[in-house]
Amino acid sequence: MLDLEKAQRMSLTMQVEVKLKNALIVGSLRPGARLVTKEIADQLGTSITPVREALLRLVSCGALNATPAQAFLVPEMSLERYEEISQIRKNLESMAVEAAIPRLSRGQLASLREIYQRFHAAKLAGNVEEALHTNHLFRFQLYACAEMPTLLDLIEQLWVRIGPCFNFLYPQSPDYVKKHHDYDDLLAALEEGDTERSVQAIHYAIDDATYILKKQYFA
Repeated sequence: MLDLEKAQRMSLTMQVEVKLKNALIVGSLRPGARLVTKEIADQLGTSITPVREALLRLVSCGALNATPAQAFLVPEMSLERYEEISQIRKNLESMAVEAAIPRLSRGQLASLREIYQRFHAAKLAGNVEEALHTNHLFRFQLYACAEMPTLLDLIEQLWVRIGPCFNFLYPQSPDYVKKHHDYDDLLAALEEGDTERSVQAIHYAIDDATYILKKQYFA
């Protein structure tokens, strides 16, 4: 007989894990943030058990650190580790873009441009939450067009680890807002079907984020 209670708990655990992963990926949780099991359970309206199981799963994959006091910490990130992960990201995200370009439809390109416009507007307005959300949405919608779910999962795992640092990308000074972390060149290359320029634009986006974070987080 199926253990329906256990299956239900696992379903809740997975739902909580997805919500926590998303918070880490988009930078809603900063490095050093303290997560208390009971507080998260209260916020999500669920019991402690699935929340704790979800948190432990994130500890096991290196996304969180556990503490003895029933709390979990978002790890601080060293520059060396960030740069190591960024180098890996360049390879994986370039692969996703190369695979996506032949599959991109006009509708998908239009959707990416609409998301980018929302992202750019949020940056100019200093709307950190919306900028973080639309930055993630733009990149992962593009990568999903590659139709390579294993590759997408690997990219997500890396973003879970470095996403908390992204909170320091925004807000920026007016100079940073206008000159950094944009996707104009990438969109133009995608619309032209130019693989080489698209890969270069992805590399630039990763390097540009590193440049900003060196000044605003790693300094």
